[in-house]
Amino acid sequence: MSGKGIAGQAVRRRAAVAVEEALQSRAPISDLLETARGGLAPRDRGLLDELVLGTLRWLRRLDGVLESAAGRPLAEIDVELHGPLRVATHQLLFLDRVPPYAAVDAAVEEIKRRSHKGAAGFANAILRKIAAKANLASWPVPTEDPVEAIAIETSYPTFLVRRWVHRFGEGRARAALEAGNRRPAFQLLCFGDREALAAGLRDESVETELAPLATQGLAVLSGDPRETAAFRSGKLYIQDQASQAAALVPPPAPGDCVLDVAAAPGGKSFSLLAAEPGLRLTAADASLSRLLRLRANQNRLATGFGLAVARAETPPFRAGFDRVIVDLPCSGTGTFARHPELKWRLSESELARLSSQAFEILLAAAELVAPDGRLCAVTCSVESEDNESVVERLLERRTDFRPERLVLPTQLSPFVEGPGRWRVLPADDRDGFTVHVLRRR
Repeated sequence: MSGKGIAGQAVRRRAAVAVEEALQSRAPISDLLETARGGLAPRDRGLLDELVLGTLRWLRRLDGVLESAAGRPLAEIDVELHGPLRVATHQLLFLDRVPPYAAVDAAVEEIKRRSHKGAAGFANAILRKIAAKANLASWPVPTEDPVEAIAIETSYPTFLVRRWVHRFGEGRARAALEAGNRRPAFQLLCFGDREALAAGLRDESVETELAPLATQGLAVLSGDPRETAAFRSGKLYIQDQASQAAALVPPPAPGDCVLDVAAAPGGKSFSLLAAEPGLRLTAADASLSRLLRLRANQNRLATGFGLAVARAETPPFRAGFDRVIVDLPCSGTGTFARHPELKWRLSESELARLSSQAFEILLAAAELVAPDGRLCAVTCSVESEDNESVVERLLERRTDFRPERLVLPTQLSPFVEGPGRWRVLPADDRDGFTVHVLRRR
């Protein structure tokens, strides 16, 4: 086998392991990928990311194709075969730069290493059948339930698709589901004039366009902004435009005293400061390691504000903040494009657990808001359990808070859903976020 072939085999092996770990653990996919990339060349790291993230995005659809080709449920196929089979099926159906024989051979070799000769022969037969019909249209969806059909076609849990169709209508739900399967491009938060920064990036072969949702945002069309002078000098921070916008609902005022709860790695704080440098800001997080990451970002961006190690449930601060912004624990259903593993960790019971945890954090944060100050609850989720349910519980407990009527800039106002609530669904150019703004009497 050539050196290139050996490297490709190693990438596919690592991809299979990373997919398996993502489905068996609660570790963020970014951490698993960072471990799996170790020692790989840049091109191989790119292939690894595509194999892992693509397999997780399309997992349910891939499993359906595998079951059809095998003529049996996946549960009846030895579990040690699942990872290599899934990765290979993704290659065969979604990647045209990988020769089909390479995908099949790599999976068979890995299964030989993991199992026995009979398992390798079985895998070889399945994958060659898929390679012969390497087009999703050749593998029909086996259901007469229209909602389940959408769930299989877009590769999501049926219960989630049913919820979204009921809440948002089929058209908006399908658009959000499809957006969650996109490969997200870089989006940038700019410190300074974004049009001038865009011109400088263009001189270094990075093409961008203005992000429509975020006044300090740029969307990257081509090139790597991390290799530019603007990035090295602290003028740019990588952040989705919906995340930038959510931190600014409503826009901050000069001189506001702001506490960012559960702040690391710093996106909300940086968005606030990029929009209004005159804030008096403190960022807190319970994790020292995450806070050190925030400090590293702070140093690169040359932004000075206070940091504190503090648990969100028991914050060691006195009341008196004009604005307390809280990144609540949530299901992350607005960020499937970046975190496809979250699809397969979601359940009704998990939503209930996260909702209970979020309420305790929001209740503690409410104590820190000054009279006439704002409590801003932010999630990267569009689920009611993560958002409306938590806020309604707080309003029942704390009658000194009320939803604030939101008066927002033109690009944000279409997403106001009612008093105190702002929400964007996932779309082709952004993640999904929800914000609730409560004013203390």
